[in-house]
Amino acid sequence: MEPDDQPIIVHVAGRAVEVWPKVSARTTRVRLSVKPGPKVVLAHPPHASRASALAFLRDNLPWLEKVLAKARPVQPSLTSHLRKFPWVTVDDRLLAVEMEEGARGALRISPTEDKVSLVVPTAAPEPGAVRVVRRLAETGLSLAVDRLSRKVGVTVEQVSVRDQTTRWGSCSAAGTLSLNWRLVLLPPLLHDHVILHELSHRRHMDHSDRFWDQLAAWDPDWRKHDRELTKRWNVIMDLGR
Repeated sequence: MEPDDQPIIVHVAGRAVEVWPKVSARTTRVRLSVKPGPKVVLAHPPHASRASALAFLRDNLPWLEKVLAKARPVQPSLTSHLRKFPWVTVDDRLLAVEMEEGARGALRISPTEDKVSLVVPTAAPEPGAVRVVRRLAETGLSLAVDRLSRKVGVTVEQVSVRDQTTRWGSCSAAGTLSLNWRLVLLPPLLHDHVILHELSHRRHMDHSDRFWDQLAAWDPDWRKHDRELTKRWNVIMDLGR
């Protein structure tokens, strides 16, 4: 689920292309795929060496050139997404979104109803929407981590809400959870699944069998949730860029 932080740069048809490496316990062999964006992902199982994955990439550069030639760039819009899917997750609540334009960005969560009003600046609605939703995430994700960490009995030193490009979240050895602000655009079960995945790293800082057993104890349907999360990657991860 968590690609490496840095891409591999290859040259395809005279231009530099970013290839994002990803260690995946769900794949049994090295795979090269092109996702909408386009985004190139080099996935390999934990037992495969980095050298073998790079060799596979080199051998498949002609195939990559053909696929990229047909790929159409995607420029997703957060405001368009919220009009099509007018809801956000805040802690354990699914809130209906009412979006309007105004002089300045603003955020109002109803104290009596499951809804949130997002005011985006008329002069710059797209970057304004990103700022407002990120502000919402800073509140909601901190509440969710507090709720779930108490439930499973682990401690978290700090919650950092970030604009990550290749992952939903991460956990440091010091106990800091770094979470992607776009998690609030996921339904509650998937939103909580990501947080529980990172909280499992508070027990096991790896992806060993012990880690997956721990996640299964806290999130019995984690495999289903992970598959759903993968399906939503291309829809959500490029929003607000």
